[in-house]
Amino acid sequence: MTTAVPQWPGEWQAEIPSIRKDNGALGPSNSLFKKALTIHPPLAGLADTFVTCLLDPHDTPRDAKTLLIGMNDALVDPAKIANVPPATAQNGGFRLPSAFPLPSYTAALEYIAAKALWEHGHTEFLPWPFDDIALKPDFAVRGKCPANPGVDAAEFYDLCTEVADTLKVGGTKTTTDLVNSLYAGVTGKLAAYPTKQVAVFLDACDNPCLYNGAALNFNRAALCSSLTAKIVQDLNPELKPRLVSVFVLFPDWHLEQLHAADWH
Repeated sequence: MTTAVPQWPGEWQAEIPSIRKDNGALGPSNSLFKKALTIHPPLAGLADTFVTCLLDPHDTPRDAKTLLIGMNDALVDPAKIANVPPATAQNGGFRLPSAFPLPSYTAALEYIAAKALWEHGHTEFLPWPFDDIALKPDFAVRGKCPANPGVDAAEFYDLCTEVADTLKVGGTKTTTDLVNSLYAGVTGKLAAYPTKQVAVFLDACDNPCLYNGAALNFNRAALCSSLTAKIVQDLNPELKPRLVSVFVLFPDWHLEQLHAADWH
């Protein structure tokens, strides 16, 4: 962790607006988002507000997430909602069925993750400078990647010693299922980048098991302890040296970091 946090958005200044350009997740050429716009044209303005919120250092990641949920809920399918049990629909961790495209929702969460990390002092995570699909972790890591991204995508990837990736872990109804899903996220990211050291960011905010109705109801320390224990007990010893750290974002917007020393 850095001792002095550079002001957000730092290196993300140019990256964040790209989500609204061309084929970006909220862009005019993105086929899924274009379809959503035909259903609800005001979505374009909501997306612009989302980008403005992300860029503003005075707005929090929670503010951005609230706007993202607003975009999702603006396209809720009434027919599907009618079939959702009331207790489920009122749960704070349940994402309402919506015509808002899930890939756009998930991509937007990556930017919220970046801002949450910076808010907690982790300014080492930088936007990946290439759009090559085959070799595109979510984040490069300061000091672990070429200082000048003027090489091609494959060479940049090869020269990185560490990468970082995000994953939305959602929909679990029990804390046991949540821990298992978080662990599966860790192993999946290690498998995705088999030659790299890897930091994993897990967004655990959208999980009904962390709520009692609309109210938060979970033991963060116990969940982190269970995940750490599972990594210690179940992760292949050959993989443990490559797992640099695990970050888990909970719906109270507290970011927990599990350290490599816990499983080495």
